[in-house]
Amino acid sequence: MRRILAWLDDRVDLVGIRRVLLDRKMPSELTWWHTLGSATLTVFTVQVVTGIVLAMSYSASPDHAYDSILYLQQHVLSGALVRGLHHWGASAMVVLVMAHMIRVFTMGSYKYPREVNWLLGVGLFFIVMGFGFTGYLLPWDQKAYWATQVGTNIAGTTPVVGETLVKLLRGGTQLGAATLARFYALHVLLLPVLLVSVVLVHLTLVVRQGIAPRAHVLEKNAPARTTDPAYPAYYEETYAASKGEGVPFWPNIIAKDLIVATGVILVLLLLAHFKGAGLEPPADPTDTSYVPRPEWYFLPFYQLLKLVPGSMEAAVAAGLPALMVLVLLMLPFFDKRSKRMLAHRPVARLALFGVLGASAFLIGASVRDEPPAVPPEVGHPLNSVQRAGRALFKAQQCGSCHAVAGVSTPDKNSDVPDAPDLTDIGLHHSASWMHSFLEDPSRFHTDSKMPAFGPPTLSHEEIEEISQYLATLRGPHGDAKEPQFVDTFPEPKKLQEHP
Repeated sequence: MRRILAWLDDRVDLVGIRRVLLDRKMPSELTWWHTLGSATLTVFTVQVVTGIVLAMSYSASPDHAYDSILYLQQHVLSGALVRGLHHWGASAMVVLVMAHMIRVFTMGSYKYPREVNWLLGVGLFFIVMGFGFTGYLLPWDQKAYWATQVGTNIAGTTPVVGETLVKLLRGGTQLGAATLARFYALHVLLLPVLLVSVVLVHLTLVVRQGIAPRAHVLEKNAPARTTDPAYPAYYEETYAASKGEGVPFWPNIIAKDLIVATGVILVLLLLAHFKGAGLEPPADPTDTSYVPRPEWYFLPFYQLLKLVPGSMEAAVAAGLPALMVLVLLMLPFFDKRSKRMLAHRPVARLALFGVLGASAFLIGASVRDEPPAVPPEVGHPLNSVQRAGRALFKAQQCGSCHAVAGVSTPDKNSDVPDAPDLTDIGLHHSASWMHSFLEDPSRFHTDSKMPAFGPPTLSHEEIEEISQYLATLRGPHGDAKEPQFVDTFPEPKKLQEHP
């Protein structure tokens, strides 16, 4: 081993790398808040590992995305735990990046000489939010579909480029296979490359410039503004003095980082084990009654748009994010005062507490306005064929004669006033029997008043879709029951009479 290490040191200078990365002194009085950056990096590593595992079982198509998630959770070893880790890791990334930015803001660490690192942090924040937006479409459940529908509609309100932006996001005018493929590519290809690039540059600058000291260290006898020609020399001298009284990066700082990273991973494991990752019924584009709600980190913006008048919605939807980006990017170039402690920056203090308070208020209002949970539809969650059958069931106005779970849309002109209730039809007949019956009911009951739906009225494929949907209707607790039926079909002779 010693010979191998000597060979590597001769080629890549291991001693030099250790000296640059580990044998460094850090400023004194660093707090546990300074570990937020390493905690964020830890969660990102968790997201990469779990994301790779999830991608091995995921199918990025509307017909198979939901089923692949179910397969992952039910049949892949620890699949539910891995998905739970990825789900809660996404929220942890948002929380930690926001907390890290707040820590930098409150300590004035975005000022000279760390303006570029602040810009990278702003970019990192929006990349993480992009991960959240593209990621929650992938399960292709009701929340995924309708929340993305609303999100892309909001993007469409952008002046001039709104229509083009929607087409770019959706891959067309409607949410569908192209949208899912596009979001999947953004989530697993483009955004990770951007994030890794930003993180590498960010870490390089942290190593080069060092960790920012406590705010009060850089205020004593400082020039009034960071643009003062004397400020760079003052900063170098003061920062060097803080490191002279400081602590070594290894093992002191790394030990604190490892403690926090271990704690974060344990919290994620507990949340993944006990809470898991939610999964609503499969996406149903025909279910216009569904009330979409985004993830919690988009709730303030979502609730704000609900409060503004309709005439101002487009201006707020496009203007507020643009203003937020502009303020964050320009902050280090406008705030040139050398004061760094939040107590000495009243405008910054008011802005921070105002934004945090308003966000908390909007999240609280959104939670209070949350509609009651809609009871699940009779039967189990539908696959793509069954959902198509339900849409045809509605399109053919079958509910004008037949009730499902007590719901019907009576038709005064209907010829079938006494049509049977279909709430638990799936417990009494198979899909194949219902397919044959729908083609021509008179083959089974010569006095039936129900019209035939065989070709050319409906194709065999459409009839099969309706039959598969009807087979899922098994009453309020039908999934716990075994269907008990012995279907009888017309005699072949009778079939010949009604080809």
